Formats: sequence, C-alpha cells, structure tokens
Amino acid sequence: MRLEALNDPCMSYEDCEVLCRDTIEKQPKRKTMSLFTLFLFCILVIALFTLRDYFHAHHHIEQLDHVPPLETAALPLVSVIIPACNEEQGIEAALTSLLSLNYPNLEIIVLNDRSIDATPQILDRMAGKHPRLRVVHITELPAGWLGKNHALHQGAAQARGEFLLFTDADVHFAPETIHRAVAKMETHKLDHLCLLFRMTAPSRLLSLLIADSLSGGFTMLKPWLVSKPDSRSFIGAGGFNMIRKSFYHSFGGHRPIRLCPVDDVLLGRLAKESRGRCDCLNGSSFVSVEWYGSVGEMVRGLRKNAFALLDYRFSLLLAATAALVSVHILPLWGLLLADGLARLLCGTIVGANLLALALGARAFQTDLRCLPWFPVTPYIKLYIIWHAVLSTLIEGGIDWRGTFYSLDELKAHKVSVLPWVKMEKGGAVD
Repeated sequence: MRLEALNDPCMSYEDCEVLCRDTIEKQPKRKTMSLFTLFLFCILVIALFTLRDYFHAHHHIEQLDHVPPLETAALPLVSVIIPACNEEQGIEAALTSLLSLNYPNLEIIVLNDRSIDATPQILDRMAGKHPRLRVVHITELPAGWLGKNHALHQGAAQARGEFLLFTDADVHFAPETIHRAVAKMETHKLDHLCLLFRMTAPSRLLSLLIADSLSGGFTMLKPWLVSKPDSRSFIGAGGFNMIRKSFYHSFGGHRPIRLCPVDDVLLGRLAKESRGRCDCLNGSSFVSVEWYGSVGEMVRGLRKNAFALLDYRFSLLLAATAALVSVHILPLWGLLLADGLARLLCGTIVGANLLALALGARAFQTDLRCLPWFPVTPYIKLYIIWHAVLSTLIEGGIDWRGTFYSLDELKAHKVSVLPWVKMEKGGAVD
C-alpha cells in the first residue's frame, strides 16, 4: 500500500517525505521491541527460578528449633574456637552469651590475634573468672597465612573436644544452641554442620542490604541440598561451623585455605570434597550477630573478600554486573517507563524479586518493614563490588586488620567458592 501511494501523482513532495520517514522508522522499532520483550521473558524465567529456590529453602532447610537436645549424661566435649583481633567493642558481650550456654561439657578457646586495643586485657580478666575460658595470645603471623585462618588453625591444634565449633568474636548464642547442634551431629552421624543465623542491623536499609547481598550466594550454593551426598552443594558460615575434630584434621584443617578470605564458606567446601556427611540448618532463633553497624562499614568490610568471591576474575565482575542490572535494576525502570506487554513483564519480575526478598527476610527474622528500600539496594551492591575489586587491583592486594596481603599471593593460593570450579588441595582449577 505504501509503495502504491508513492506512485500517486497527486501526492506532494512533503507527503512523500513524511510517508518514507514513517516507513523507515516504524519497522526497526517493531523489531527492537520484540527483542526487548524476548529479553524480558528470559529475565522473568531467571527471577522465577530464583523465587523457586527461596521456596525450596523455606520448605527444606530444617529449623534448629525442631531438633530436641540429647537426653544423655555422656555428652561429647565441644571446643569453641574464636579468633579475636581488636574486638574490644563487643567481645565481652559475645563471650558472656557463650559462657551462659547450658551445655556442660564445653571449653572455649579465644585466640587473641595480635590485637593492639584492649582485647587482650578483657580476655585475660574474663579468663580469670571463668575456668572454661582459655586465652591464647598470638604475637606473630607466619608467612603464607591470613591472620584469622592461622588463628583458627592454631585453636584447633590446642582443642581437646570431639567437636570443634568455629565462630566469630561478635556472635551471640541462645542457651540451648550447642545442645541442639550436638544432638543433630550425633543423631545423624554428621561430620560438618553449618547454622544459618540472624544478622541484625541498626537500620532498615542496612537490614535489607545484608539480606539482598546474601541472596546471590544463597541461590548459588543452594544450602538445602548440602545433606545430599551426590550434590555438589556446600555451605559454611563464620558464625557457626561445627565439625568433628578427627575429620577436620584428616584434610589438613585450615591449611588448604590458609590464604582464602572466604574461609568460612570454604571450610564447608573442604568438608564436602572430603566426602563428609554435611548438613545446614536454620538457627536464626538461636544464633545472631550484628554483621555491620552502617552501610559505610559494610562497604569497607567487604573490600577484603568481594574479589575472592568472584574468583579474582574481572570477567566474572562484568558478568555479575550484567546480571544485577538485568534482573534487579532494569525491570524497575521498565515498570515506570515501558508500556504494554513489556511493562507487564517488568512488573512480574519486580514482584518475583520482592517476594523472594520477603521470604528470605522472614526466614531470618528480619523486619519486613525494610522492604521499601529494595529499589535502592542493587545500586549499593554494585558500588560495593566495584569498589572492592578496583581497590584490590589498584592497591595490589587487600589490607585486613592491619596486615597487607598481596593479590599475587592470594591468587596463587586461591580456592574457589564457585561450585562449578573444580577444587584441588591448595588451589582451584577450571
């Protein structure tokens, strides 16, 4: 019809120009919109799979509340191992919660890792009052070790317990925590048990940022599959990693991950790769920690391990950025600016993302009133990742608790947290 109109002798030059321009402009637009719609369908599939993972986690991760304590007088000795470097602000309160545990057969070993604040004095004073508390002062860090990993390894070497519990110096425990965890270990003959715990924060923005930041690792590691022997899934958490001492020493303890900033997750990987019986429970009613006190503190705190989570690969940084923009940022703008089917797809994606966040927040007792901040957190996450990676590249390494570790050294001894990357003792290969 348009070509026939152009042959009309009565049509003016201006009308022909308008008709040609309209013909040229409209055809590519239809193609572009169809490609964008197809792209949104793909993003929707990803969002729905992520939401499915949260439903799986909600239904298949056992609550520690459902594990009854052991009804026996012969309870195994548990050694709680805590590294502490400049923890004067919160270590006394955390240790007080540990000392209040109703588990009778317990020893607590705190490794003072070269602290320069009042931490040593606080520890010595508390050890003088509590016989179950033993303090080890570390004054030097041997070459080829991260400070925390070395402290945990040294604590395990001095522990007398059948079970080792690795935790942090700011974690708080409910009285029955270890009673129930040991019951799970004994009843199911486990070698490694990880508890997911509640992370508190002083603001709603920070609460949601923490939950949102953990969501990527949650869907990647799939902790509800950890107990399946044929699954490659593994998990570990700095707040609660319980492991049999004999099993721990069978794979070399922390030595294979001695220069890995993500040591807590990788301890779970070592346990799974060593064919141990592993499991992960939700212990948010029993274990809690204030991970960071502000958004700025979180930005600074994640500088040490964000690049390690990306396997020290710039290509994965670009992939993570593309995924974050496509799944979490673009649909929000599409909901405001698009129309028709594209807008409907964007709204569905946003709804799926929001529901996944709500399920995660509910599971770990996070105030749901933090959810209105969800349009903001993806931008902060992008800043955290890029800031950490660029800082590490520019400075040639990371500074952790006053000690500098070169990037070349970290990469030479890396062990990947990515399940699809094969692991070798002391390193990882594709």
